[in-house]
Amino acid sequence: MRTLTISNAQLMRFALIAAGVALLVAPFRASAGLRGAMLLLAGAAILFVHFRADQLKQLLPTEKLLGAAVAIWLASALIWAAMGPSPIDSLSVVKRDILTSMLAFFVFYALTRTRTDMLRWIYVLTAGLVLLAGTVALEPAEPRAFGPARAYVDVGWLATWLVTVAPMLAVLMFPPRAQRRAATTLLMLGLPCLLWLAWLTGNRVVWVCFATTVVINAGIVRYAHKGMRDHLQATVIVAGLLALIALLMIASMQFRAEAESPGGAGAVASMFQDGRAQIWRVAWSMIGERPLLGYGYGDPEFPDLFAAHFEPEWRHLFRHAHNIVLNYMLQMGVIGGAVVLFLFAALAWTLAVRAKLGALARLGGYCGIALLVAVILRNSTDDFFSRHAVQFFGAFIGMLLGLATRRPPLSAGMAGHSG
Repeated sequence: MRTLTISNAQLMRFALIAAGVALLVAPFRASAGLRGAMLLLAGAAILFVHFRADQLKQLLPTEKLLGAAVAIWLASALIWAAMGPSPIDSLSVVKRDILTSMLAFFVFYALTRTRTDMLRWIYVLTAGLVLLAGTVALEPAEPRAFGPARAYVDVGWLATWLVTVAPMLAVLMFPPRAQRRAATTLLMLGLPCLLWLAWLTGNRVVWVCFATTVVINAGIVRYAHKGMRDHLQATVIVAGLLALIALLMIASMQFRAEAESPGGAGAVASMFQDGRAQIWRVAWSMIGERPLLGYGYGDPEFPDLFAAHFEPEWRHLFRHAHNIVLNYMLQMGVIGGAVVLFLFAALAWTLAVRAKLGALARLGGYCGIALLVAVILRNSTDDFFSRHAVQFFGAFIGMLLGLATRRPPLSAGMAGHSG
């Protein structure tokens, strides 16, 4: 009787497809189940292949500081979730936000070894951006915190997704020689969609994040081409991009001001009416009440407790501290703030170390730093470091660290994938 044997190459091809599906559906509402299932299937296939090839050591980065930071992040969340008033609900948040983001990192780190691998994910991201742009055109975005349910995530999540994707598209500036035409085509498709969608969000910080990405990637170009003669031309291009971003930011702010108060305050006046100063005062006051233990990680009742400090008409908007560090301190006391800052510092250190190891590692390291800075900036005036946003932050960091890591090819038919 003939035995059906699935090769390592077939399993890895299946993992690539499953991971691609998870990446494609990320910005869309009600895709959490599909995302999770695809990541689990991809992770199981990758684990089986590496176990069969006796190469399990390749599955994770070797930097001990990063491993310690992630372990402390997970352990602290588990402890504070278990101590909170609703342990079952809180532990489900740990699974959704931390364990799934770790799984996403694991999957994309394992599947990204070369620029060709990286370009494959950019193809998927660009297709997702085009699809998202078409969906938004059919169901236009409104720059308000809450609105009618649409096929895509709401405006805040949309802005966060764009900030996370932008540094990944920057990888297209450094394609393999044989794929430069494809990379240029992807940029011509993805960049207009990115800018148009960002304008529709009416979010100011998005443009600051974009400008940061431009500056950091300009630094990559200059560092990678130290002998480049025409620095003036490069400077003019960067200055032009920054000027375009500034103009689009002003137009986007005006669009938001008109949408929220037709005929009322302009863009600048609207900016000064922002309520974050009041939100942050309340957050610091509540942290002072429970500085050591906080209110419990992922407590489902905490948003109502926080919102009760504001006037009734604002309670549907002001349900958290609008800052990632303050939110961790509210949930886990001062230890929570230290934990998330240590996580970001360990990521920054790991990416910086990788950036010194060679051309491909430099690309992965510096693009990863651009991604990290953009995500921190985005979550400094709001907090979307959860759900699909943190999951695919983990995925993108995994891709870039995978790109920056030299690993021997997997045995038993994996030479085609690793080359």
